[in-house]
Amino acid sequence: MSRTAVVAFGGNALVTDAAHDSIPEQYDTVCRTVPHLAEMVEQGWRLVVSHGNGPQVGFILRRSELSQDEVDPVPVDYAVADSQGAIGYMFVKALGNELRRRGLDRPVVAVVTQSVVDPADPAFRHPNKPVGAFLDEATARERAATLGWTIMEDAGRGWRRVVPSPRPRRIVETPLIRTLLDGGAVVVAAGGGGIPVAIDDAGDITGVEAVVDKDLASSLLATDLGADLLLIPTGVPRVAIRFGTPEQEWLDTLTVGQARAYLEAGEFGAGSMEPKVAAVADFVAGAPGAVGVIGAPDQIPAILAGTAGTRIVSTSGDEVPAGSVLLAVNGTLMRGLKDNSHMIAAKATFVREAVTEAAYRLWSVRDDHPAMIHVTDGSGRPMNVEVWAVPLDGLAELLQEEPPGLAIGRIRLDHGGTVLGVLGESALVEGQREITEYGGWRAYVEAEGISS
Repeated sequence: MSRTAVVAFGGNALVTDAAHDSIPEQYDTVCRTVPHLAEMVEQGWRLVVSHGNGPQVGFILRRSELSQDEVDPVPVDYAVADSQGAIGYMFVKALGNELRRRGLDRPVVAVVTQSVVDPADPAFRHPNKPVGAFLDEATARERAATLGWTIMEDAGRGWRRVVPSPRPRRIVETPLIRTLLDGGAVVVAAGGGGIPVAIDDAGDITGVEAVVDKDLASSLLATDLGADLLLIPTGVPRVAIRFGTPEQEWLDTLTVGQARAYLEAGEFGAGSMEPKVAAVADFVAGAPGAVGVIGAPDQIPAILAGTAGTRIVSTSGDEVPAGSVLLAVNGTLMRGLKDNSHMIAAKATFVREAVTEAAYRLWSVRDDHPAMIHVTDGSGRPMNVEVWAVPLDGLAELLQEEPPGLAIGRIRLDHGGTVLGVLGESALVEGQREITEYGGWRAYVEAEGISS
C-alpha cells in the first residue's frame, strides 16, 4: 500500500534572508527544493506539500499599508489567501516541471484551504504568531507606535509583528484532498495554516482576522489523512534545547512525553520551534507506527534514510503517563474522524486499537455520531474501539464536548481488561438506526459513504 507523507515547509524556508526575498528568488528556492519531493514521489509516496507564509503575508500587508491612500487595505485572511495562491503556484509549476523531466505523469494541484477556528479561542487575547520580515528593534517599535502592531523578539533573529493564532479545529477541504490523493495527484494544501474561518449557527463560513500556525494545521491534516510521515523542513538541521547558548544540545530522537516535557519547560521559541515540536508530537501521539521529523530541507534524503533530523516517536506498549487514564473511544473521536482534534487538544496519546467483549450494541444517531450501549441479554457483539491515554485535566474538556446522551463509563475489552469508555444512554437511540452488524463506527461510515 502506498505511504502518505505531509511535508510542511516554513515561509522562511523560501525567504533565505532579507537580501533574497523577491518573488523570483523565492521561486528559485522552491526549484532547488522540489527535486527532493520528486524523489519521494519516485519512491511511491502519496504526497501533500504544505507551506508557511509568515514573511509573504507580511509583505502583502506592508504593501497594503504603503498604498492605503490609493487602495483599500487587505484584511489578514485575504492576505493568507493571496499567499496561498502565489506560493501554491510556485510549487505547482516547479514540482510539475521536475516530475515531467523525470518522466512521472502525476498532476500537481494547489487547493485553497480553509481552517475552522473557534472565535472564543484564547489566542485572540494573546497575539503571538510572527508575520512579515525580521526588523531591528527601533523599526519594529516605531511601527508598533504608528500602526498599532503587537511586536515581539523572535528567537534572537530580530523583531517581528505578531497576530492572533487560534488552534485549527478542522480543515474544510480534507475530503477533497483525500480524493485528489486517491486519484494520483500531488497536492499543495494548508498553505499558511489555511485561511482562518469560523462557522456560524447557520453553517455559513466567515473569515477571521488571524493566522493559523501551518505546523499545527499540517499536523491536523496529516492525522485526518492517516498519514505515515509528517516532515517539517526548517532552518536548522535538528531540534535543540538551550538553543543559542553555550550549553546548546542537538536532539536526535524524542518520545512524545519528552517533547511535551520540554515544551512545558519553555525550551523552544514561541512562534518558531515550539509549534513545530508541538505539532509533530500531536501527530505521532495519534498515529501508531507513523514518523514525525524536523530537519533541514536540503537533508530530506538523509531524513528519509533515518540519518538526519530530529525524530519524535510514540511511547511503546500500554504505558499510561502519570496523571492520565486509559479511555476507549468508538466514534468521531477516533483517528482521522471529524472530532479527533478534540483528542489532540486534550493532549491525549493513542495507545492501540482494541476490541470490546461481546456485550455491546451500536446505533447511528442521525448519522452524526454513534452510541454504544452495554447489554446483558446476550444480544451484544464485539465492537472495534481505540484506546487512548488521556490526561485527567483533558478528560473534563472531552466530556464537555460530547453530545447529550453520551457519558463516560467502564468498558470491558475482549482480553478481560477494563478501561473507561464513551457509552450511550438507552433513550438516545430510540428511533435511531442500529448498526451493530458493522462492528464499529468507522466500518459503518466507510460502507455507507457518510462524512465522518
